[in-house]
Amino acid sequence: MRMSKAVECIRCHAQMEVGYLLDATHSGYQQQNWSPGEPKPSFWMGLKLAKDQVLPVTTLKCPRCGYLESYAIPQSQDGVLASGRSSSQRQSLAAVLIGLGLVALMILLGVVFLIRAK
Repeated sequence: MRMSKAVECIRCHAQMEVGYLLDATHSGYQQQNWSPGEPKPSFWMGLKLAKDQVLPVTTLKCPRCGYLESYAIPQSQDGVLASGRSSSQRQSLAAVLIGLGLVALMILLGVVFLIRAK
């Protein structure tokens, strides 16, 4: 999120610093995202998402008192809204690859047990 002007802390009136909160995932760290509605469980992905409605969360921090203030505002790059879709797509791909790896491992173990049983 690009702030057009400095934001003042509502508690101590110092100038806020722009940053973001980290989400730890199996593939590393990524910027926190916001999604509308209640969370709905998904067997493969953890939660079902309306990917076109996911917004990256930008957080402001006061350097003096530590107060945090978060915003989920659509970001614009050359007129295109940044919806956080790329991180969701990476998560989807990682989940599919992990699933395929587990299937391949189960097949390999099955073959090994069949060979050893003979």
